[in-house]
Amino acid sequence: MSQANIESDEINLESLDDDSTDFTDGENIAVEYVNFEIEQNNSLQGIYRKITIFNDAHCYQTIKNKHHKKYRYRTDIAYLDPRPFRSRVRPWRWLFLSLTLLGIDAVLLLGGFVDTTSINFLGLFVGLLVVGIMSLLAYFYYSRDRVFFRSRYGKIKLIELINKNPDNKSFRSFLNKLVMQINKAKTARGLNQAKSLARELKELRRLKDEGIIPENSYEKAKQLIFKHEGFTSAE
Repeated sequence: MSQANIESDEINLESLDDDSTDFTDGENIAVEYVNFEIEQNNSLQGIYRKITIFNDAHCYQTIKNKHHKKYRYRTDIAYLDPRPFRSRVRPWRWLFLSLTLLGIDAVLLLGGFVDTTSINFLGLFVGLLVVGIMSLLAYFYYSRDRVFFRSRYGKIKLIELINKNPDNKSFRSFLNKLVMQINKAKTARGLNQAKSLARELKELRRLKDEGIIPENSYEKAKQLIFKHEGFTSAE
């Protein structure tokens, strides 16, 4: 199985302080003060995230996973939809496979159907046990439970969080503060709908030019904004 090295491929958190960060912020917004932040780590999946809200209206996301170098980029939260969305993925086939194999092992061991002292039984038992445990690890490895925020009109996912990480209380506290801060940032801008649409499009274009948003996702968001009645009426 390709998942054989799941446990050994963890993040080395000590390397987070190295100089390999790919940093993206074409506007170079300085951090004057930090409002609040959260750090999240999933060692099994090899994910590290640090979400920092600063200057009342901006968010830096520092992200590292085992497939990429560490990178960081900035999002203007005034153009986010304040509603959090949840995305859950559960690869049940891995769990069912694991339970089936471990169940067969238990039946073979406790049912008395085979000679437990034979070499053939030992090989079969160990083989089923190893594959069953690997299947269980694969279930947790491929499981996803994410909470994300997307842009208000273009509906592009811009902030992603690992649900209930580092713990449920800290996560809920951060989430509630982020929702309130998004609303405050929007109110502080004092923009009407037409200007909000235009500013969001500019923000998404910046993120696209910096390589954060894929070209096809940006084009879809742009079409949603162009077709919005608030945008067409302002022309």
